[in-house]
Amino acid sequence: MLVVYGVYRLRPKRVAFRNDFCRTCQAPRRAFQQRTFDVFYVYWIPILPLGFWKRWFCTVCGKQPHVNTGTRRPFKWIGLAILLLMAPVFWFIPPDPEIPSTAFWLFRIGFPVGAVLLLTHLLREPKEMSFKEQLAQVPPANDTTCPFCGTHLLVITSQSSCPSCGVLRL
Repeated sequence: MLVVYGVYRLRPKRVAFRNDFCRTCQAPRRAFQQRTFDVFYVYWIPILPLGFWKRWFCTVCGKQPHVNTGTRRPFKWIGLAILLLMAPVFWFIPPDPEIPSTAFWLFRIGFPVGAVLLLTHLLREPKEMSFKEQLAQVPPANDTTCPFCGTHLLVITSQSSCPSCGVLRL
């Protein structure tokens, strides 16, 4: 039985913006914070209100800026170890007459080639900066006009807000 469930994100509203580092774009970008009212549903029927939630999104790619999109380096080394362990296994197993021999030869050749390619990738890949270092290079937002509606921002203590749409500059 297939159960269809999920979360409705109702009444999205932009509430803030800032300069941020987007891991998907791998560059400093403008990010905005969106507030939604979330409701859990089953078979498209709203069941449980989850309340108000705030999420940050990149203005260029539309994804959350702090979510890591790539494979982390330790997992690549684990993958290399698995490839190296599996490579000799298919050379020592005798071919099964019911399984085509092309599958065995694909695995016999594929695992060592994959291991060599992954090893060259790991050795050539430059050491990337930590996320904290990348965030430290992003200058704070110092806009005087709202990037969404073009109205001049009101400066209240250390925060600035837009009188038209209510967006805060963080």
